[in-house]
Amino acid sequence: MTDSTRKVHKTVTPSQRLGYAKPIIEGQYSNHQVIDLTGAITTDVSRWKKQYLAEKQGEVSTAKVVLDSDKRRIQVLEK
Repeated sequence: MTDSTRKVHKTVTPSQRLGYAKPIIEGQYSNHQVIDLTGAITTDVSRWKKQYLAEKQGEVSTAKVVLDSDKRRIQVLEK
């Protein structure tokens, strides 16, 4: 029998996601560096980048938690 080890799932807050996505877009970090730093998977990091770029252009999805804390507060107050 082999023991399979599962990757520990870490919860990343929206402000942390913003803190990881912003340096990637600005060219300070690569996707791989953020993956190594956070322990996240490739699709997570890609999703954070995509969401950050969308929010930067003013597109806010009601289905997702907004990354920017000010926009998140506005979203909660509008509800």
